[in-house]
Amino acid sequence: MKKVAILGPRGTFSEEASKKYNAELILCSDIEEIFDKVEEGDADLGIVPIENSLEGSVNQTLDLLLKRNLYIYDEIVLDIEHCLVSLEDRIENVKEIISHPHALAQCRRFIKKLGVKTRNFPSTAEAAKEIKEKNLRGVAAIAPRISAELYGLKILAKGIQDEKENKTRFIVISKNFHEKTGKDKTSIIIGLSDKPGALYEALGIFAKRNINLKKIESRPSKKALGDYIFYIDFEGHVDDNEVKEALNELKMKVPFLKILGSYPMAF
Repeated sequence: MKKVAILGPRGTFSEEASKKYNAELILCSDIEEIFDKVEEGDADLGIVPIENSLEGSVNQTLDLLLKRNLYIYDEIVLDIEHCLVSLEDRIENVKEIISHPHALAQCRRFIKKLGVKTRNFPSTAEAAKEIKEKNLRGVAAIAPRISAELYGLKILAKGIQDEKENKTRFIVISKNFHEKTGKDKTSIIIGLSDKPGALYEALGIFAKRNINLKKIESRPSKKALGDYIFYIDFEGHVDDNEVKEALNELKMKVPFLKILGSYPMAF
């Protein structure tokens, strides 16, 4: 049985995402620990959040993809439904809401309407677990339904996120490259020369081969102020001829190129 590292404790959206694999779970305290477990061989795969449709990218994941020598092996897109869970029987008794900062941000309108204070926690499930283990009264967590079931909490409200179309994209990291499936996506990181039209020239390499770009995002290189790198997702696998040609030409045009992986496309 494969070993898969995820964000703990039990009851997180990461655990829901892991159900795609019939695996033994290794619970980690943060995203960096997941990368560590896979790099050190303690886990075969790791599942980390990389993007939310409301809050955008998870910068820590992007930075670790740059620094570490692991590949994106797969992607999983999960519908996110936030619930308000508590030991209380009535929502009127809730005086404080605790959760991960992203979950709190995704439920701003609901929290504002309740008029209660909030407190950040490392994960949604950690917040639910805290309420159960410390018998916290007057406190509710924003957490997935699975957390309420796991920690014996009451669901006071369902679907409390501001936008109903709320999805999180998880990536599966591995030491191994995924074989070609016929419906694949490739992710890369590039650095650009400091000259006019550098980005236009790089993207044109894909355009002239009719390779569809799915995403492009800039991040500071952390080398100098104003110096940026670009994360690019595009359709195709590195074993496809047109992708091979594009990457070979790109290597000659840019000062830095890192291939993060080719993997089955979830959307």
